[in-house]
Amino acid sequence: MSRSLVVQATIAGIIGGIIVDAFLSIELHVSPVVLETHNAAIAAGPGASPVLGVIVHFVTAIVWAVIYAYVFNAIGKLQNWIVGAIALGVVVNTVMNLMITMKTGAPWSKGFVADLIPNVVFYALPVALYLARTVRRA
Repeated sequence: MSRSLVVQATIAGIIGGIIVDAFLSIELHVSPVVLETHNAAIAAGPGASPVLGVIVHFVTAIVWAVIYAYVFNAIGKLQNWIVGAIALGVVVNTVMNLMITMKTGAPWSKGFVADLIPNVVFYALPVALYLARTVRRA
């Protein structure tokens, strides 16, 4: 008996969230606590707890994975994980950078270009690959 699509997408979102945080910690030479403190500050302002950053980060990663799983499953393209990863990564990158720009006033184009690799390769690729391998075709 296979697990539900939501459970599989939740697992994929957690995997993608962990991998993208590991990449960003290495690339930026900071600890995961610093990353999550930054996420918390964007969400709630300076001084917010890193725990809030972890919650925001993983809820966001899971929501994107669930949306991707349902959309690509509905159009019958979940097994095409390379195209799926590119589409998911670009959409996530675009929407998240737009939200951050609206919240902080930071330039959109600078964040968009800088975040393409982390969002496509280190978040969307693991999510799409995991779902392509675990979701059974109907």
